[in-house]
Formats: sequence, structure tokens, C-alpha cells
Amino acid sequence: MPFNIILLFIVLFCSGCVALYPAQWEAITLKDELTGKETCRVRALSPIQTHSSFYPMVDMTDNKIRIGMHSPDENPIPVGDIKIRIDNQYGFLIKQEDMNYYLQPQIDISPQALVGYGRHLNHLNKSKLTELKLSFAAATAKALTSTSPYTVVSGEVAKRIFTQMLTGKFLDYRIMPTDKHAGTNGRYPLNADFLKALEVCDIDWYQ
Repeated sequence: MPFNIILLFIVLFCSGCVALYPAQWEAITLKDELTGKETCRVRALSPIQTHSSFYPMVDMTDNKIRIGMHSPDENPIPVGDIKIRIDNQYGFLIKQEDMNYYLQPQIDISPQALVGYGRHLNHLNKSKLTELKLSFAAATAKALTSTSPYTVVSGEVAKRIFTQMLTGKFLDYRIMPTDKHAGTNGRYPLNADFLKALEVCDIDWYQ
């Protein structure tokens, strides 16, 4: 029996164990789905990837590292809450709603967004105008998060996960069930391809 068929059988039919995807980590440059900014992203794709396969991703936005899970490219849907654990380390719960807070500073509220409010804006002082723009940013971030094809974390938590990934062997994940998809879990290897992809994207939170 060919090796690929044996591997597929093990991954799909191993009862009671976590699916280990024989993944290839790669670096890709794309326009971020939420911020619209061009970014270099590291992701792991498997040769047995399907329309229901979620995959891990690492990138940097505004010099801040982000780590999380992305929904299938062929079927981009909101991921929802996730859990990530490196080897036997402490697991991290990443909630989709928490993305609102760090998305807000990344969203540019241009004058077009305030069209129709001109006569009101003329009577606002600078602090009130700033407050209005922040409220627009908060509302926009919340709307984007609810439809986001990925769930990621940034800040100190992302730094801790990233540090563990650099010396870890496996990334275990669990996708919590939502009204869009069932819950699922799996495991991706943290091999030499991962480190090479990080170099390509020049990702290092110590910068």
C-alpha cells in the first residue's frame, strides 16, 4: 500500500487520537482580510487539506505578532473561539470577540465614513471628533470580527505562544463549535519549514 494512502488512513481513522497533518509551512504575501494591509503570513497547509480544514497562521501587523487559526481558503467562514497548545505546555483559549480591542487601532476611519455628518462635525471640537472616530472604529472592528475568516491573538499572549513554537515540536488546536461549523481538533508539526517561513517573512517579535 503506498505511503500516502497509509498516512491518510492513519490521520482519518485513528480513533481517540489527535489528527496529525503532514503539513508544509509556507510564507505568502497577501492583503489582510480585515485590515486591507499587505502582509507576509506564515501558514501550514496539508496535502490532504479539505474544504473543512482549518490551518494555523502567524503574521505581523503594525509590528505586532499575531497567532491563530484560519478557516479553509475555499470556504472562508468565521472561525469562532479556539484553543492552541504547544507540546505539553499550558493551552491558550483565544476568543473571537477579543479581537475587537486590538483591531480598532488598525482601522483607518477615513472622511468618507463620516459622509452625511458634516453639519454635525462642524460643531464638534477636536476631542469630540476623536471620540466619534473611535466609536466608528469600535463598531467597524466588531462587525469585521464577527465575519473574520481567522481568529488570532496578539500582544503578550502571542509572544508567549510564539516563543514556545520556536522550540516546540507540535501545535495542537481545537476549534470550538459554532452555528457555522462543528468543533474540530488536530495537530500540526513545528518543523524546519516553519522556521524557514518565519525567516522569509522576517517575523520576530523581539524586533
